[in-house]
Amino acid sequence: MPKVSVQSLTSKSANEAYEKIKTMLETDPELRKMDPSCSFSFNQGSLSGTAKGSKFTANMKVVSQAQGSSLVTIDVDLPLLLTPVKGLVQSTLEKKLKAALA
Repeated sequence: MPKVSVQSLTSKSANEAYEKIKTMLETDPELRKMDPSCSFSFNQGSLSGTAKGSKFTANMKVVSQAQGSSLVTIDVDLPLLLTPVKGLVQSTLEKKLKAALA
C-alpha cells in the first residue's frame, strides 16, 4: 500500500494549527471532490485526527515544537490502484497545508 507523508512546520501554536487544519480538512471542496464519501474523526485532546474514505485512510497529528512552533504531519495510505496519483495527492496536500497555516 503506497503511503504519502506530508509535514509542515509552522510558527502557530499547536492548538491554533490543529484548528486550522481541522477546518481545512472538513471544508475544502477540492479535497471533498477527491473522495466525497470521506468522513473525519478528530481528537482535540491529542491534537490528532483520522480520515476514512472509500479510496484511502489518513492520520493527522499536530505536535508542539520549541519556541511555540508546531509540526503538522498528515500520513495517507492509498490502495495500490492509486499509486499513479500518489504525486498528485502529495502535492495537493502540501499546497492545502501551506495555505491553511499561512
